[in-house]
Amino acid sequence: MSLPPPNVGVTMLVVDLARLLRRRFEAALLEVETGLTAGEARTLFYVWRYPGQRQSVLAEAMFVEPMTLVGYLDSLERVGLIKRCPDESDRRAKLVQLTPKADPLLENIGIALQSVRAKALEEIPNDQRKTLESLLQTMKDSLLQEVPRGKHK
Repeated sequence: MSLPPPNVGVTMLVVDLARLLRRRFEAALLEVETGLTAGEARTLFYVWRYPGQRQSVLAEAMFVEPMTLVGYLDSLERVGLIKRCPDESDRRAKLVQLTPKADPLLENIGIALQSVRAKALEEIPNDQRKTLESLLQTMKDSLLQEVPRGKHK
């Protein structure tokens, strides 16, 4: 029996696009010599984006398991880019903060991200870029409505 190919259109396109973007990001990180893996760079970016948050909040924002995040945070803390401080409202929880040593690396991560963004969007007219971003955000929001908080594997 021969089944017709499934019509998944945008689904596989977005999955493939995400993989290509990650590959380009990894290459761009090598060019700006951060010394970080893509996961570590992404974690550092999220600590900058959500300063002073609990590890669990960062894991949720990044859509990674808490133990995955802990590995990245351990690496970043070992090289002095972040510090974990006790949360005064819950001594068991840790708040994650950047150290001044992270500033130049964040700048380089920004350069890498901009390089990937520029390449990905080079064939898309400026007037359509906001529409693309809005549509992708709408897709993300729709999918997040189905996922219970803290359950996004």
